[in-house]
Parts: sequence; structure tokens; C-alpha cells
Amino acid sequence: MNHLLDGYINLKGTDMKSHSLRRKAIVTFLVSSIVFIVLITLASRIYIDYVTSTFIENREFSNDFISGEFSKIIRFYVEKDPDKLVSSDILTLYSSLEDKMKMTIVYNDDVIYGRSFYIEYLENEVQMKDRVEIFTTEIEGKNMILIQQRPVLGDDGEDDRKGIPIPFRRVDQFATFSFVGYLIVLIVIFMFFINRILKPLEDVKLAAHEIKKGNLDFKIEYTKKDEIGDVFDAIEEMRNELKEASDLRMQYEKNRNELLSNITHDLKTPITSIKGYVEGIIDGVADTPEKIQKYAKTIYKHSVDMDALINDLFLMSKLDVDQMVFNFERFDLSEFLTDCYEDFYFDLSSHDIKIQYDHVANEPMIIEGDRQTLKRAVINLIQNSIHHLDKENKWIHLTLSSEDGNAIIKIRDNGKGIPESEIKAIFKRFYRIDDSRSSGYGGSGIGLSIVEKIIEKHRGNVIAKSEFGEWTEMIITIPIVE
Repeated sequence: MNHLLDGYINLKGTDMKSHSLRRKAIVTFLVSSIVFIVLITLASRIYIDYVTSTFIENREFSNDFISGEFSKIIRFYVEKDPDKLVSSDILTLYSSLEDKMKMTIVYNDDVIYGRSFYIEYLENEVQMKDRVEIFTTEIEGKNMILIQQRPVLGDDGEDDRKGIPIPFRRVDQFATFSFVGYLIVLIVIFMFFINRILKPLEDVKLAAHEIKKGNLDFKIEYTKKDEIGDVFDAIEEMRNELKEASDLRMQYEKNRNELLSNITHDLKTPITSIKGYVEGIIDGVADTPEKIQKYAKTIYKHSVDMDALINDLFLMSKLDVDQMVFNFERFDLSEFLTDCYEDFYFDLSSHDIKIQYDHVANEPMIIEGDRQTLKRAVINLIQNSIHHLDKENKWIHLTLSSEDGNAIIKIRDNGKGIPESEIKAIFKRFYRIDDSRSSGYGGSGIGLSIVEKIIEKHRGNVIAKSEFGEWTEMIITIPIVE
């Protein structure tokens, strides 16, 4: 069973299902991406509105901040590369801020930037002395002077302009938070998706362990039509097949034990009888030629019965394992039954048994079959009828007809019949209506089982009808060849 379990699961079909795992993965990705885009769009819209309004409300502070930063740039160039201030367009680019800048640049006794602050400084030089910084440098023998108002320091001693709430400084924080938020959303959706996969797979694992332990009554249910559903269906189908195989194996074991018991009984009875008669001859019980003749005939009869039983058993075993060779050919069933009727006519007539054959269709009826095995089936049915004839006027009626493209063979007798409660069991091996189970009456007990097997090989079937105490009719159905 373990080997079958390990090699069994083979997912059925490759058609795309409406809720396949592949689609679920794609949908999960798309949903998470769409959610992220929507959230980022909304957050960006809100953030941009906030930045815009804040910038407008704090325009003066923003200008002071820009001015302060520009002052740092100018100071850097004055100290490191003053020639660029004169030769480049740096001062021109910030000309719009010139009147608002708290700085001035004097080059070769000429104010080149910040004229308004220069005038203010000249008018209030004494008062502003402690509030300005003066840097001097020289370019090719010409002096450059930078006069710059000192930055306003906050309570922490730092440049107060750095504390101005400029929203643009938080763009990197916003991007970081957005990315983290996306990861959180994606992880939540992914965990939900994974959980929907792992739970059914745990059920599959549990079912596989139960089946491996031999619990073939353990069922699993999964209603969704996806790849996991295919696995569930395959596991359930495997379980059903294993259970059927197990039940069939148990039935075979029961049948085998019953068969051995029946064979032992049916062989032991005639052997015991033969042994007794032989001992009677040896011990001198049969002390006359007539008794010896009688004993010898009885021994011979039981020997013939055992030989017939062994032949039937051998034939039945060959039919069971499909080792029986069938030589199928097309022939007229009417002519075949006529030959069977003629073979039985004289023998039965000598025993005061009337046999009659009627071909109702009155036309050739071609079938494809094996003459030898089919004749064996007819012989078994007629012999079965002979064994159960119990009336003074004994008769067997053989009929051939057709119906729905099938040939119908009926063998009817006026024997003692079959009880209704037992009519479905007569095709079982070694089944006898006679409770004594004596092989001296009713044959070997497997004749009808052989008939059923032979007819099945001819793609037909055989059934029995009876009225207990009145009659029995065996009906064979075989397909007619077109």
C-alpha cells in the first residue's frame, strides 16, 4: 500500500481553472500593487497639498532660509574661490533676492551685490557692528569685501533657520514610510494567501498518513476547483480504489477459504466412500462376485465424480486467471444448438426424459464465439436440469429467439425448481440448494459458475427464473454479429 501511495498522486488535467494557484498568485501581486499605488497616490496628494499650503503660509520663513543658505554659498566662494563670484553668473541667478539678502559684496570699491544692505550698513555701522561679519580677500590685487549679518541663534545655540519647518526636508522620510507600508501590506496579503494554501496541504498530509496507516475510511473534503482541489480529488480517488482493492482482497480471501473448505468436503466424501468399499473387499465383506461387482461399480462412480470435480476445478481456475484459450469464430447459433439437441436426444430418451428444441426466429443467427466452451456451458445447464427433474413426466425445453440484437437461449425444465430466496446465489461456487451438500445429488457445485464465466467471455450474461416446485428456466443472452 505504501508503494502505491508514494507513486499514485498524479494531478488530473491541465485545463486552467477559474481560481488556479497561478491566478491567485497573479491576483495577489496585482491587488497588493494596486493597493500600494492607490495608497501612495492618496498619500502623495494629501502630502503635496500639505506642502503647498505650508510653503505658502511660511513663504517669508522660506525666503529667509534660502537667503541663509545662499549666504553660506557666497561665504564659501569668498574664502575658497572668490574669482568665480566675479567671473560666473552665480550672483546674477540670485539677483531676485538681492534686496532681501542681509549681505553685500564690495569688489574693487564697487558694490556688486546687496546694495540695499550696504546702504543700511553704512547708515547704521555703529549699531550693526556686533551683528555683522566681515570677510576680506584679494583677487589679482583687487580687494573683495563680504559684509554679512550674523545668523540668528536659537535657544540651542544653533542657526535658527535650520529649525524652520520646511516640508521638503521630509521627502526621504515619506518615501521610507511608504516603502515600509507597502512591505507591511504585501506581507499581510502574502501571509493570508499562504495560509489558504498551507491549511489544505496539512489536510492532505493528514489524509496521506491515515491512508498509510491503513485507515481507508478517512475522508477529506475540499470544494474549490483549483490545483489543490485536484490533489484532494486524486487522494480521495486513491483512497476509494485502495478501499475497493482491500475489500476485494478480503472477499478473495474469504472465497479462497470457502473454496478450500468446499473442495476438502467434496473430495473427502467420495474418498471416504472409496476407502470403505476397498476395505470391504480386502476384509472379505464382499464375498461373492455380485458384491464385488457392486463395490467396484460404486468405486468407479465415485472416481468418475472426483475426476469430474477436478476437471471442473481446473477449468474454473483457468477461467479465473484468464488462461483459458478461446477460439472465437463466427457461426450460426441455430445449427450449433441443433447439434447439441441431437447429441442429447437419444441419451435422454433412454432415461424417459423428453427434450424439445424450437428455433422461434426461423432464420440464421450469427454470433462470434468459441464452439467448444459454449457447448460446455449448454451441457452444464442441461445436466443441471437433469439432476433436478423430480416428476413422473420429465421434460427439458430448449428455445432460441432474438431480441434487441441479441440471441436468447432458454433452457426450461419441469424439475423441483429453486426457492426465490436462493435463486440469486445459484451461480456462486459450490453453492447447492440441497442442504446435505452431497455430491451424489446436484453435481460438483461449480457447474453454473463455469457457465457464467463462459458466457461473460462471450460478452453475454445468464440469469435464472423459477417457480419453486414447478419449473426452472435458464436464460442466456449473447450479442448477434451484424
